[in-house]
Amino acid sequence: MTLSVFWPPAEHAKLVARWPHLVAEVGATWDEHRQLVERHCALVTRAGHGVNQTPGNVADFEAFLRDNGVRKPSAEDLLAYPDLRTGPAMIPWPPARGATCWCGSGRKYKQCCRPHGLGSLD
Repeated sequence: MTLSVFWPPAEHAKLVARWPHLVAEVGATWDEHRQLVERHCALVTRAGHGVNQTPGNVADFEAFLRDNGVRKPSAEDLLAYPDLRTGPAMIPWPPARGATCWCGSGRKYKQCCRPHGLGSLD
């Protein structure tokens, strides 16, 4: 099982404002972020692995960085967060047919984030 961290809109905005050098990893906008997350999950699933998602939280990420002595986070730090021993909420991906979207919008997945990841996976 693979864990995919997504940043809800408000948390994504805080993350990008605090660490703009991470936009290549998380996307400069919320729509770019959703597309990156969808693509990542689709590629992992295509490789035969299950995916669980969990929402990221900037305050928790800052604590994680502090605990690990990191001053300027990197792509590797994003991959290492969250500390799975803390038991973050897990959301299976893809959402079930007719289920609400993983992003928290309240809209159906097929009408929300799913279309953002429907590009070529090659």
